[in-house]
Amino acid sequence: MKKLIPVFACALTFISQTTFASVERNDIPSCMQSVDNEYVIDNRERELFVIVDRSMSSSLNASVMKESYQQIIRFIQPGDRVQIIHFSSLQQDGYTNVSFKGKTEVPLLSSHRAEIKKSHLKKLDQCLQNQKIYFSNHIGKELKESFQPQKATSHSEIVSSLQDISNSILKNSTAKRKIVLIISDMLENSEFTSFYASGSVKTIKPNSELQTVIDNEQLSDFNGADIYVIGTGLLPGGKNYVSSHKISKIEKFWQLYFSKSNGQLRAFGKPMLLSQFK
Repeated sequence: MKKLIPVFACALTFISQTTFASVERNDIPSCMQSVDNEYVIDNRERELFVIVDRSMSSSLNASVMKESYQQIIRFIQPGDRVQIIHFSSLQQDGYTNVSFKGKTEVPLLSSHRAEIKKSHLKKLDQCLQNQKIYFSNHIGKELKESFQPQKATSHSEIVSSLQDISNSILKNSTAKRKIVLIISDMLENSEFTSFYASGSVKTIKPNSELQTVIDNEQLSDFNGADIYVIGTGLLPGGKNYVSSHKISKIEKFWQLYFSKSNGQLRAFGKPMLLSQFK
C-alpha cells in the first residue's frame, strides 16, 4: 500500500499540481495523490457554475457581493466541482474567461480508513480540512477580482455570452446535476435587442424578445441545469429605480429563454435570492 504524504502543511503551503493537457484542470491541490486509487471516490454528482457579468460590476454593492459569496460557500459539499466564469462587453476586456475551476474531495469510507495507518489518517484529515479552507478563500479571491468595477459601457451582451458559456462549458459537463448561479443585472443591451429606451429600462414584451433571440440564433444549451440569478435590475449607484412591473416582464423573458435553452430557472433574485439555492 502506498504511504500517504501530507499535501498541506498549512493553508498557505499548498503545492501546485503539475498539469498536463490530458489531465482535468483543478486549481485546488489534491489530498488524495498518494492514496490508492481504489479508495478514492470520484464524485460527479454536482457541478456549480458561477457566471459573473462584469459589465454591471460597478452596480454591485457590498451586500450583494457578500451574499453571493456566502450563498456559494453554504452550497458547497465534499465532492462538488465549481467553476467561476466571467464575461463582459466586447467594448471592454470582453473575453469570456474561466478564472477558477476546482473540486473538493470526499473523505474516505469507514471501511477504507481501516486499511490505513492512524498516523497517515490524521495527516489526511488535516489535509482535507485545510483544503476546505483554501477552497473557500480561493473562491473569495476570484469573486473579488471578478467584481472589480470596469469603465462604464453602453453594451451588455448577456444572451450571446450565455450562449458561448453554455455551449462550450455546461454542455460538456458530466455531472449528474448542474447548477448555474448568474450574477448579473440581466438587462440585455446588444446589437440585436435592448431592454433600454431613452436612457432607462423599458417595459419589454417577453414573447417578442424571445422570438428576437430565436431569429438571431442565440438560444443556448444549459444541459438540464438548474439556474439561479442574483442582481436583477441593479443600476450604477442605486440611484435609478426599476419598477416591479418592468422586473416581472424581464423575469418572464428569462424564464422563457432558459426553458427554450434546456435549463430551468429556479429563482430570480431582485436583486437578492430570498432563500439558499441548492
